[in-house]
Amino acid sequence: MKKRKGIERLTLLLLSLLLLSSCTTDPNKAKAKYLRSGEAYAQQGKYREAVIQFRNAVRVDPKFSQGHYQLALAYLHMRDAEAAYRELKETVSLDPANTDAQLQLAVLDIAQRQYDQAQATAERVLASDPKNARAHEVLAEKYVGTRELPKALDEFQTAISLDPHRVETYAALGVIYLLSGKPAEAEAAYTKAVEANPQSLPARMTLGQFYFSQGKMPQAEAALRAASDLDSHAVPPRLLLGRLYLATGRFADAENISRDLKTIAPDNPDAYQALGVYYQSTGENEKAVAEFQSLLAAKPKDNAVKNHLVESLVNLNRIQEAKTINQQVLNASPADTQALAANGRILMAEGRSQEALAEIEKATKADPKSAASYYFLGRAQISAGLPDLAKLSLVHALELDPQMHEAAITLARLAVRSRSYDEALRLTADVLKTNPNLPAACIARAEAWEAKGDNRQAEAALLAALGREPASVPTLAMLVKLYAQQGKNQAAVTRLSGLTEQFPRNAGLHFLLGVSYFNLKNLDKAEAAVRRALALDAKTPDAYTMLANIDLAKGSTEKAKADLNAAIAANPRDITNYLALEIQYERDRNWEEAKRVCERAHQIDPSSPVVADQLALLYLDHGGDLNIALSLAQMAKQKMPDTPAADDVLGWAYYKLKSIEPSIAQLKEAVQKTPGNATFQYHLGMAYVAAGQTDLAKLSLQKALRQDPNFPYAAEAASALHRIAAKPQ
Repeated sequence: MKKRKGIERLTLLLLSLLLLSSCTTDPNKAKAKYLRSGEAYAQQGKYREAVIQFRNAVRVDPKFSQGHYQLALAYLHMRDAEAAYRELKETVSLDPANTDAQLQLAVLDIAQRQYDQAQATAERVLASDPKNARAHEVLAEKYVGTRELPKALDEFQTAISLDPHRVETYAALGVIYLLSGKPAEAEAAYTKAVEANPQSLPARMTLGQFYFSQGKMPQAEAALRAASDLDSHAVPPRLLLGRLYLATGRFADAENISRDLKTIAPDNPDAYQALGVYYQSTGENEKAVAEFQSLLAAKPKDNAVKNHLVESLVNLNRIQEAKTINQQVLNASPADTQALAANGRILMAEGRSQEALAEIEKATKADPKSAASYYFLGRAQISAGLPDLAKLSLVHALELDPQMHEAAITLARLAVRSRSYDEALRLTADVLKTNPNLPAACIARAEAWEAKGDNRQAEAALLAALGREPASVPTLAMLVKLYAQQGKNQAAVTRLSGLTEQFPRNAGLHFLLGVSYFNLKNLDKAEAAVRRALALDAKTPDAYTMLANIDLAKGSTEKAKADLNAAIAANPRDITNYLALEIQYERDRNWEEAKRVCERAHQIDPSSPVVADQLALLYLDHGGDLNIALSLAQMAKQKMPDTPAADDVLGWAYYKLKSIEPSIAQLKEAVQKTPGNATFQYHLGMAYVAAGQTDLAKLSLQKALRQDPNFPYAAEAASALHRIAAKPQ
């Protein structure tokens, strides 16, 4: 009986095994199923899910070339070039006839500057298929990389003749013409793309982008409207239309189209973020904060919205709020490069330059290919007084993204600071080739021309920018400064009066009108305009500082101090107001209060060489730790090596500490750079007295008194001369 039951159990087990075997999926069917599933995910834009399915397919059959190829394409969509390259190599080794994979591989080689390898691949494909349009395109892209533009042009034209309906080829051809300085030919290429593909949204978009870049706004608007009409839910043409309206001063239209996008494509991040981004671009940061906070309530896990909100809060100097939200992003995603960079900006706003540098360096390590991270690193290095390192970071940002105008413009400004004016002009010219009359580039260009002494060219650059954005406050601020230097203040008043009528709620325009009236010495109208700016925006930058200047011009010193204290309360991290207030206390000879204000400024920005220099001088002349004064003076000299004031204060610190030889060396440098400064001459004279070089001492002290008989140290200089004269020879 037991034996029979054992046989029955064995029989059942064998039957189960047979059934399991018959149910086991056929490997070919399994990999095909995984492939179909992955392709379905890819069509929905769910590339992470697609990668999982394609991996399953090649796990079933490691030699499944189509699985490797689809996996490579999914990685490309995820911008994982390294993984895509690996899978493409595997695809080509398994299926040498897959020319699409070979050409994708060549494109990645071009991105890595492996130009010879890319060319060999394209030519190999053309040897077997001379009419392969994509191979001619890839070869053209290689020639663009090696700057062989005539050859690139020939290859793109061949590709178009073989496939006249591929919009991307016309777009690339247009870029070549632009790089060659042939905008008319570029326009013809973009127009032909539309003619060959009248129902193509990308073709009309590309034409619109071209017209926009050339400042041909009516044509750009027509092309972008036509693109929008092709698809009632298309986001890109409407986004660019919004930029066009903004650039031409049609703010209501720009705001409306940005608002409409939220309804047109409520699930598209570019669309639902557009209104907040619009407010950021117009400097309406309070509205931007409100918009992003509203979005965040509906989409609490959207880190991109949080990143935008943080940026607006930092712009409003609402640092603690920005810090809290940014930390939420970092808690959820510690390697979020935007959040790491924002943390660096927050630390910079808190005056913690070294910590800011360390934080942004984390962002560059988390994503070494992020141009934005290197750009912010450069900004942090500038803030920390490291211009040479900043230049390297900004150059690298441009290498990663040659179209990153912000990096090129910041480099141009650094070049102006180092008196490399032609380099600044070259950098801004490169930006303006692809984005004519971009205001920030025009301002940097104007700064270079002004520093070079050519005010006519500087004015032309600013007027070009105003032709594109007539109400641009930064551009107008530079123009007001330039007109003040040229004595053309009435022209500034006339322009700004018209603009304040056109844009009555723009606080920045009213503020600049106040500055222009101040330059005309019309103090009552200046005060009225500045107070109007403050009524519109209580945080208008520099408004209270301007009121203080107006008060001083009217002789109201106590009112000026009150306005400077109000300026500090409105923007406690702006050290210029502290310095202006410190000067007022100096005039009152209230040295303790002057030191206190300067110490507050130094606490806020310990890296500021100007503050360090002034605080060192106060300690040296009006009581303070001489060793701390020396340390401050040394830091100022390190960061301002060509500034005579830094030489003077450092030399005076050495004098006070009885290190006479280095004192004389530094003070001589200051006098050589600015021989007409009575204080510098006095300090050098006193150092010569300490060294026993009475003839030289006498000469310097007499020069000081001749240059300015009433300078602050005149009594001390006269007393020193009296002692020298009374001393037996």
